[in-house]
Amino acid sequence: MIYDINIKRIESQLRYLQNCIQVLEQTNVDDVHSIQGFAAARALHIAVESMIDVGSVLIDGFIMRDPGGYLDIVDILEDEQVIDKQLSGKVKEKVTFREKLIRYYDVIETEELRRFSIDIEPYRQFIHAVKSFLEKERAAGTIR
Repeated sequence: MIYDINIKRIESQLRYLQNCIQVLEQTNVDDVHSIQGFAAARALHIAVESMIDVGSVLIDGFIMRDPGGYLDIVDILEDEQVIDKQLSGKVKEKVTFREKLIRYYDVIETEELRRFSIDIEPYRQFIHAVKSFLEKERAAGTIR
């Protein structure tokens, strides 16, 4: 079966995720209420949204099972071998923190924001995993 995957959309979202990584690399979170803290919080939020959006495009395009929520999207990506179990756990941590970023942004502690801001390797791993998955599918002739 050949799947119709919106590769341009995925590539665009991965580029945006890369931009979030760059923002996080350039911010020094010394106070959650500073401009640096604000930039880091928004970059973390959008980084998670980018990963989830990529996951949604893959799930829709490959006609994988319907997700029940953000964490389920990560589970599906793991089940379908887009990402491995270790990365899945790291992405789930990011997704869980997203809730604070969008609902409880006013009570996030500086140290917590700093910890998530410097833990950027999972984002790079996600980009690599998705690109590798798509290359594997291209080589198998299952996507156009």
